[in-house]
Formats: sequence, C-alpha cells, structure tokens
Amino acid sequence: MQNDRPQGTHMYVLTLSDGRGEGTVSGTITPPAGASRFDTYEHLRRHATGVHPSLRGSTVVFFSLEPNTL
Repeated sequence: MQNDRPQGTHMYVLTLSDGRGEGTVSGTITPPAGASRFDTYEHLRRHATGVHPSLRGSTVVFFSLEPNTL
C-alpha cells in the first residue's frame, strides 16, 4: 500500500565499495509523497555514483534511512 501523505525529512548514509575503494554519502532528504523506501534508495544510489563515478556497479556496504527526528 502506498502512502500519499508528506513524509518529512529523513537522514541517510550510503556506503558503496568496489573492493579497491569505497565512498560514502550522507545528508538529509525529503522523499516526495508516495515514494517508497526503495525509490529513495535508488535515488540516493544514483546520487552516490554521481559523487563517486568510479563506484558505478559497486556493492552497497551500508544503507540507513531514518526519520530525521530525535
């Protein structure tokens, strides 16, 4: 079931590795209404490989996506 309500800001960390090196991106994102966790993961993976082009096709070592609240 898809939720079409606003989701608020989330904090993310994504680390990729190709066995020779790794790269991490982190920050906050506000997924659009209706976006799934997988949609957001795919968006962030594209972002990460844009920042670290040598890691295209690499393995995800770590992924965290949590509401940005305390």
